[in-house]
Amino acid sequence: MAEQKISRQLVQQRVRNRIIEYLELAASAEQQRDYERRAPIAKMANEMINQWEDWVNADRWDWYSQPVFSAEESKAIQSFHAVWLGVADQTPVPMPHTIEELIGTSAWNCLMVAASDTLKVFSLRGRFDDEEEERFPG
Repeated sequence: MAEQKISRQLVQQRVRNRIIEYLELAASAEQQRDYERRAPIAKMANEMINQWEDWVNADRWDWYSQPVFSAEESKAIQSFHAVWLGVADQTPVPMPHTIEELIGTSAWNCLMVAASDTLKVFSLRGRFDDEEEERFPG
C-alpha cells in the first residue's frame, strides 16, 4: 500500500478537533464520569492531565496558527495551558484512582472553568473536517 502524505493543514485540523474533544471532556464532570465508566481500565485523573500534552506542545506555540487556529483560539490555548500547568502541579502524586476524588476540588474546578471558557472560543468556528482541507477565505 502506498504511503499517503498528509498536509500540515490537515494535521492541524485533526489536532484542532482533538483539542475541542479534550476541552469538552475537561469542561464536564458528567462526561468525565461517563468516560471513566466506559473505560474502567483507564486512570481518568491521569488521562485528563496527560491527554492535553498529546495535542498541545508548549514549545511550538507558532504551530497553532492561522488559518486553522484563529489568533483568539491560539491565545485561548495558551491561557488554558497556563491553568492546566497549575492544576497539574496541584494534583497529588500518585494521582487518585477515580475522577470523583478530583471533581469538586478547587484545582479541578479551575481546570473545568478554564476548559469551558476555552471551548467557547473554539465553538465560534467549531470542528473542521478530519479528511479534507477546509477552504478559508483569502
